[in-house]
Amino acid sequence: MIEITKAAADAIKNSLVEGKIIRMFLAAIDASGATYGLGISDPENDDVIFESRGVKIYMSPKDVELLGETIIDYVDDGEERGFIIRGPEDEISGCASCGNVESCDHDHSSCDHDHSGCGHDDDCGCC
Repeated sequence: MIEITKAAADAIKNSLVEGKIIRMFLAAIDASGATYGLGISDPENDDVIFESRGVKIYMSPKDVELLGETIIDYVDDGEERGFIIRGPEDEISGCASCGNVESCDHDHSSCDHDHSGCGHDDDCGCC
C-alpha cells in the first residue's frame, strides 16, 4: 500500500534516530480526502508496519483504515525541500504524467523510457 521512492528512502535513512521509528499519521480529512504526515516517534504495540526500499513506516490501525495506494517522495530542488505524500490519483509531474509510471521509480533514477510528449527535458535525470 505504501511505495517509497529512492530519494525518500535515502532521506529517511539519514534522518533515523536510534530507538525511534518513522510514523505516518492522519493529519486531516476534508472534501478532497485524507491528508497524511510523517514524524519520528516511538513504536506502539498495535502498529501496522509497511516496508518499501528497506524503510519501515509505522501507522496506527485507525489511520490505516483510510489509506489507499500511497507514494512517499522526497524533493530537494534548491527551492523546496521535504517529503511529499500522495495517492496515485494525485497529479504529479514526471513519469506518471506520461503514462510510464510502471517503468519508473518516480524519482527518475531508473527511468528508461522515451520522453517525447511528456514535458521532460534532457536534464530531467531519466535519460
